[in-house]
Amino acid sequence: MRHLPRAATVAEAAGDKREVREVAAGIYQLPTDYPEVCNAPLWTYLVASDEHFALIDPGVRSTYRARLDAAVRDAGFDPAALDVLIATHGHPDHSGGQSSWGDVAPGARIAAPLEDAPWVESFGHQWTRFWDDYPGTMDLRGDRDFLASLCTPEPRVDVLLRDRDALAIGDRTLEVVETRGHTWGHCAYFDSETRTLFTGDAVQGHGVPSCDGKSVFAPLYLDVGEARAGLERLMEMPFEVLCPAHVPPLDRVSGMAFLEDSIVFIDAADAIARELVDRTGPVTTRELAVRLGELCGTHPPVAPQTVSTARAHLYELAREGLIEAAWLPVEGRL
Repeated sequence: MRHLPRAATVAEAAGDKREVREVAAGIYQLPTDYPEVCNAPLWTYLVASDEHFALIDPGVRSTYRARLDAAVRDAGFDPAALDVLIATHGHPDHSGGQSSWGDVAPGARIAAPLEDAPWVESFGHQWTRFWDDYPGTMDLRGDRDFLASLCTPEPRVDVLLRDRDALAIGDRTLEVVETRGHTWGHCAYFDSETRTLFTGDAVQGHGVPSCDGKSVFAPLYLDVGEARAGLERLMEMPFEVLCPAHVPPLDRVSGMAFLEDSIVFIDAADAIARELVDRTGPVTTRELAVRLGELCGTHPPVAPQTVSTARAHLYELAREGLIEAAWLPVEGRL
């Protein structure tokens, strides 16, 4: 992550990224198989209370068998003692693994943000509202079966999480902090006992480098104002350890820098969008997505992340009355 200070991280990637690390008292960073599945880093967090524990963002459908069963045991816990599986939001890499623990821990609760629960419970609903929602700019229909395999069969959500709810894990409590923007219901979770803040994908800086180093997963948000407000709210939290899903844990100084860099990206994307609007002629979602991809180092630049974020900025400018939405005919067709 090019703008992120690296010297002061709590659990920097020294050695094997498959290693289990305790990042605060009773909180463990666990490896996942997402680097092999989707070429992106991803960590699950274990929050313990006595012999019981919760998992935050338990990866995709394959993650339990591929990594988490062994990782939980390496951390010193019996997988059958799992109390609750918590998703920060409804994307497959954060909620797809929730249903894969049914045989080993059948009593474990499934928890997800209220507004993202329909995505967790129905890939078909998520497909319609997210993956297949970029007509004329990006077509992911060829990837549908693969994306579905990351999160099906879907679970039934037992605990619907709302802003400021308290989620009990034994004697430990996580505070729910709504951070809408990346998705419509995205939530972060704060452990006041250790001042550890789990932020999922709310904090993205200028993007997350792919594991092979050939591209960058650009920041993704569906609404500019919501994303900015979520970041500003997280900056007000009294955290000492910041735990994003795709970046190793950060201490307060580096965590605040990462939050600030995320806002810098939003400002830069806004400036690019306004620059395009100031010239003569139509502005297309694809054109802005390309510019955002170039800003982050995304190859190819038109990707789900850049297209979603480009559209969010164009919607923002349309609300200001600077542009209006219109469909353009495909060249060479009526």
